[in-house]
Amino acid sequence: MLIFNKIETFIALRYLKSKRKEVFISIITVISVLGVAISVLVLNIALGIMTGLESELQIKLVDANAHVLVRQYGANIRNYTQLAQRIASVKGVVGVTPYTQSQAMISTPHGSHGLLVRGVNDDLAARAKIEKLISGNTVEDASQIPNDDNLVAKIAINQLFAPAKYLITRPDGTEDEVELPPLLIGAALKNSFSLREGDPVTVIAPSFTASPQGAMPKLRRFLITSIYHSGLKEYESGVAYTSLESAQRFFDLSEQVSGIEVFVESMLIAEKVANEINHILNSNGLMYQVLSWKDLNRPLWEALKMEKQVYFIVLLLLIMIASFSIVSTLVMVVMEKNKDIAILKSIGISNCSVLKIFLLQGIIIGAIGTVLGTILGYLGCIGLRAYGFPLNPAVFAMDKVPVYLVPENFIIVAVSAFLITSLSGIYPACRAAKLNVAEVLRYE
Repeated sequence: MLIFNKIETFIALRYLKSKRKEVFISIITVISVLGVAISVLVLNIALGIMTGLESELQIKLVDANAHVLVRQYGANIRNYTQLAQRIASVKGVVGVTPYTQSQAMISTPHGSHGLLVRGVNDDLAARAKIEKLISGNTVEDASQIPNDDNLVAKIAINQLFAPAKYLITRPDGTEDEVELPPLLIGAALKNSFSLREGDPVTVIAPSFTASPQGAMPKLRRFLITSIYHSGLKEYESGVAYTSLESAQRFFDLSEQVSGIEVFVESMLIAEKVANEINHILNSNGLMYQVLSWKDLNRPLWEALKMEKQVYFIVLLLLIMIASFSIVSTLVMVVMEKNKDIAILKSIGISNCSVLKIFLLQGIIIGAIGTVLGTILGYLGCIGLRAYGFPLNPAVFAMDKVPVYLVPENFIIVAVSAFLITSLSGIYPACRAAKLNVAEVLRYE
């Protein structure tokens, strides 16, 4: 471990101060500090944005699905009430709700489109999820939903779990009120086919019914009761919701469900809870598939993780480039201070002390640049998060660049930058320590 005494520290700091004839070296020193600072600044902001994008995508996908999904291999689940009770007893589980998921096609006056129709149960967990989708709020800011939005969401949820009333006009001109199953569609699907609340649409199931004309596709009219906003265009255009009862009746599921959604206290413990649920359900030889939100989107998370690591490595090269300017600065200082070094050695300063003097100079330059870059990076992330950088919601599923301030990222960047810049002083310090005193002072 390097320990610097007072004399070594004094001389190192003295050499960093400029004299009139050494202004050029001082300018290069300032440039070296700024180079390190800018590199650290860029790396901190880039990691803040990458972490923000990853976290926002995680939140949106969890809001659209669940923390854990339980399904039965090759079949629907029949005894889902008893199964849900067993899952709810697991520590960390805060909500359990059954669901159905069936492929269908929606037919509108402006065209047809394939989608998944999810049937949701009328319980607290499902209501909380649908409320977030309708309000367009994420898990983090759901508690800040204005009262008016909450009221609109609650009305829409009540409509989803009750038969919708629709007034039709018969060929003879008389009007009649009929009950239609409710349907909650995404904003992207609404915009694509110019739909609005209160419009009837035809949903076609991938099954056939017998009729005097032969086998006919099964279809039924549904009424759009509300629009949801998930922030994911593909999800909004491909998934619609209806009540569990309506889905079971239309898709001939009887008392079966496709699976059970499980909500836990935090996304961080989802995998642990999933493993515990898997152990409980499959300990008796049952064939249940238990997937956490990470398992459902593992290729995506692995790609994002690799992309983040690549960004970190590439931007870390900027710090290495900046460290070369520290090397050149210290080499020039050594060349300028040849006589001083020779005199110090002649009065008893050891080679080790000379090495530590110039090594300390590199450490000081790197430390100043790292601290300055960390502070500027933190302020830059705060400014970018406050004022935002606009994005196209249709492309990026968000209206501005998300920036997340993670202390671990700042610590990793600061430590990496400090180590790289500190090591850059080794070569100039070794060169100063090996200086030949007799050769320098021969003609003095």
